[in-house]
Amino acid sequence: MADTIAARSGAAPAEPVEGIDTSIYGMPFFATVQVRDLDVSVRWYTEGLGMHLLATMGCRGDGTTALVHLRRWRYQDLLLVPAAGPVEGGNGLTLSMAASLRELDELAKQARRMGLGQVVGPAITAWGTTDLRVTDPDGHTVVFTAPPESRPQADGLSDFTMDVSAGTSPDC
Repeated sequence: MADTIAARSGAAPAEPVEGIDTSIYGMPFFATVQVRDLDVSVRWYTEGLGMHLLATMGCRGDGTTALVHLRRWRYQDLLLVPAAGPVEGGNGLTLSMAASLRELDELAKQARRMGLGQVVGPAITAWGTTDLRVTDPDGHTVVFTAPPESRPQADGLSDFTMDVSAGTSPDC
C-alpha cells in the first residue's frame, strides 16, 4: 500500500541510508520508547549499539530531560522518553532496523561489552536474513537485520506470487 501511495504521489519510498546522517528531515517512521533511566538507556543505545545522540529536548518539571532523539542510519530514528510509571518491556513489540552483514559481529561485541541488556546472535533466520537480537535494559527488543550476501533465489522473483488471502507463500 505504501508503494502504491508513493507511486501516486510521485515520491519514492524512504530507504535507510547506511551511516550517520545528522540532518533534520521529516521522519517517515520512528519509534518512541519509554525507559526507566534515560542516562542508562542512552549509554546502551549509543555505546552498545552505535546509535548517534542527535538531540535532547524539553525539560520536565523535575529538571530532567523530556526526550532524547537517537539515530542510527537515515530513517532509523528512536526517541527515548522517561516512563511515567513502571516499564513493561516488549509487550510483543519488536523494533527492527536494517543493517549490513559486515557490522553485525561488531555490534554484538559492543552490546555484550556494555553488559546492560541481552544479546542473541547474529544468527541466520529461516527466511535467509542474518539477525542480531538485542534487548535493552528495560526489556525492549531491537533486531538488526541484514540481507544475505548473495541471493540465488532472486532470479526467480519475477515469477514469485503470494496468495495474500491465505497469508502464506506458495512454497510453504
